[in-house]
Amino acid sequence: MNKSAAKKFNFGQFYGKYGIFLIFVVIFAIASVAVPGFLSQYNLKNVLLSIACTTVLAFGATFVIILGHINIAYGSEIALIGCIACMVDVATGSVWLAIAVALLIGLVLGALTGFIITKFSIPAFIMTLALTEAARGGAVLVTGGNTISGISSRFAAMGQGYVGPIPIAVLILLFCFAVMWVILNKTPYGRYIYAVGGNAKAAEASGINPKMVTFKAYLLDGLLVGVGSLLLMGRLNSGVPGAGLSYEMDAITAVVVGGTSMSGGSGTLFGTLVGAVIVGIINNVQTLLGVDSNIQRIVKGVIIVAAVIIDVVTKNSAKKAR
Repeated sequence: MNKSAAKKFNFGQFYGKYGIFLIFVVIFAIASVAVPGFLSQYNLKNVLLSIACTTVLAFGATFVIILGHINIAYGSEIALIGCIACMVDVATGSVWLAIAVALLIGLVLGALTGFIITKFSIPAFIMTLALTEAARGGAVLVTGGNTISGISSRFAAMGQGYVGPIPIAVLILLFCFAVMWVILNKTPYGRYIYAVGGNAKAAEASGINPKMVTFKAYLLDGLLVGVGSLLLMGRLNSGVPGAGLSYEMDAITAVVVGGTSMSGGSGTLFGTLVGAVIVGIINNVQTLLGVDSNIQRIVKGVIIVAAVIIDVVTKNSAKKAR
């Protein structure tokens, strides 16, 4: 009986279901015991505020990565979009117009990225690498390299404000999560994403248009970049053309740590959310401990490699079980 039970146990299947939660529990427990001040209310709120922007970006990245694509332009995009939104807010005094402009530019950049990738079969890495340079240059160009100050208190509230004890940025994050979760799990389009990411040719043979599915994913991704730019600039209380550096790293790390496969075809938004919290805790702990910023970057790189290795090992283990 015991031998039979042992044979039935499969590491890949077990990790796929519970791994991310076990990692979260272990990291949270270690941080709580070993790092002074980690459990303070102020610090925990700071963790949530610090991950709000990158988590929203990670939701869009989840869609893109499930399809087997990538976007490495997040940091530059939010700098460009956020600075323009701040300029609109300062010039007009209308936070709603600033929000509309941010979302519209995000959609336009997403549409442009998706169109070029699907129309000309350009690798997503190359397209978004080019966009990284163009958007960062655009951010410096439109601002003259200067910080845009004097934004309205309502704009700043998106990144700094509270509703009772809950940060507004966290409420926006949860709203984005709910919408994207419904799209991915309760609509035909969500099923198409998994189908195309798993096997694009088979999906096309069954009547799904892989290019349209990919294009729409980049549209959603762009929309969330617009939201993320508002959260970041609101938190900074200004439009900073140099903001968002390495944000794509945190977003992609959250997705990969959360269990989404870089080869496409599998992943969950809930896993991404937990992954983002794990990355936020790791960043926060390193900051509290005074770890050098360059070492922090090395740690992030190691985490990504480790997460990908675990993904490969668990997939191979699951295949052997089948």
